[in-house]
Amino acid sequence: MNFGFNSNVRVGNALYHVQTEDRGPSHPYLDTVIYEAGRVIYKRSDSYEDFAATASGESLAEHLHQRLAQQHQEVIAGLEAGILALHGQTNEQAHVATPLPATDGLDVRLINPKTWFAAGHATLEIELRKRDSGQETDAADVEVFLERDRERTPCARARADAAGRATLKFALPPTASEGAALVIRATDGSQYGELRFQLKAKPRDTAPVSK
Repeated sequence: MNFGFNSNVRVGNALYHVQTEDRGPSHPYLDTVIYEAGRVIYKRSDSYEDFAATASGESLAEHLHQRLAQQHQEVIAGLEAGILALHGQTNEQAHVATPLPATDGLDVRLINPKTWFAAGHATLEIELRKRDSGQETDAADVEVFLERDRERTPCARARADAAGRATLKFALPPTASEGAALVIRATDGSQYGELRFQLKAKPRDTAPVSK
């Protein structure tokens, strides 16, 4: 089971992205990562191995969902209160942190914005570049998921090739209704990039609203 939460949190002049996820039984941890301008500045990882050994099915899923939500909100509360030990900042400085330069992170570009959706199926042609140099990255993992009301539905995963490109193909889930967001996310070590589409009445009418 892979699910999680994603939030953008503004503290003073700084904008942070907080991501909490369960990576499944092969990695029985609830991981929370805070990104600032595409750079990892905080990590929290809590094990649920003991609980997973005694629970299964809906009971395990419900418990993990509750713990995941709680951990996500605890980290956000700590971030807003300025009590987290963020990388490169003291606790006293955290609440007035200055955003890192926008050159950090990854640029995520959809190459086929007019033809990505047909007959209920999506084919996303993605190109990734490092913001600081403009060069391709061939070590990035790319995932696409639907997000609605802080719930997300995984759709596809891929890894960028030597030219910094990846193709993700999948059938658009029934949850892809108006108001949901289609999110394309790329990670390469501590670097991060995201492209987000807001779904309208017809999937072919989607348009990117932020990176």
